Amino acid sequence: MKEFARPSITSEPALDKDSARYPRFFLPNPAQINNKNSHPGIESIPAHPTMKTFFFSLVAIAALSLSASAQAPVKLGKPLPAAIKSPDYQINGGPQKRTIFGTWLEVEVEYQTTPEMIDDLTFKYTILLQNTLLDGEVTYVNIPAGRDHYAVMYVTPRALLRLTGGKPLTSASIENVWIQVTKQGQVLDQTSLRGGAQIPNLPHVAGLVLTKPETPFAPLYYDRYEAIKQK
Repeated sequence: MKEFARPSITSEPALDKDSARYPRFFLPNPAQINNKNSHPGIESIPAHPTMKTFFFSLVAIAALSLSASAQAPVKLGKPLPAAIKSPDYQINGGPQKRTIFGTWLEVEVEYQTTPEMIDDLTFKYTILLQNTLLDGEVTYVNIPAGRDHYAVMYVTPRALLRLTGGKPLTSASIENVWIQVTKQGQVLDQTSLRGGAQIPNLPHVAGLVLTKPETPFAPLYYDRYEAIKQK
């Protein structure tokens, strides 16, 4: 009988003792270990050091801005001028006298404070009316922290008639209002009606802008405003 040649069997190289005991494995790329978002088969892109520096700089600037804003002890709102009539009080007893109620200029500003308590704050008003700058100031004491604080000052009806030449007061007559809040001479904040405009070089007139106790509005809205420091 014809014998067929047996196929030769090539044996694989024998595993050494340590290889047989422990299976083979491959260590991952070190770049993939550092990059938590890397996936097999996707090459990780290292972050550019310049971009990192820029990002952390933006974070630091934002943190400083928030810190400065949080530390501001007083923040002023926008001045709100209004033409209001003298209050009409009803008197029981005594002579009844005919009265013509005049028109006052009231300028109020809302503000908020952050410390627990502020001893005193001075609000300096400059009102531009018919090319004339009217100056006045009021100092409030014992201001608690929080919102819903108001400062207010008034211009008398006679002063308005003098400045407007007898014409009715209109919003166009009030060209601008600047208010600055200070504490012990240090400026804490400032605001204006028109925004951004500087106080022009015009004559200043004092004594025409009055505090609330100097007007017939003295007993009204008592709890809306803080106590005024006596001069």
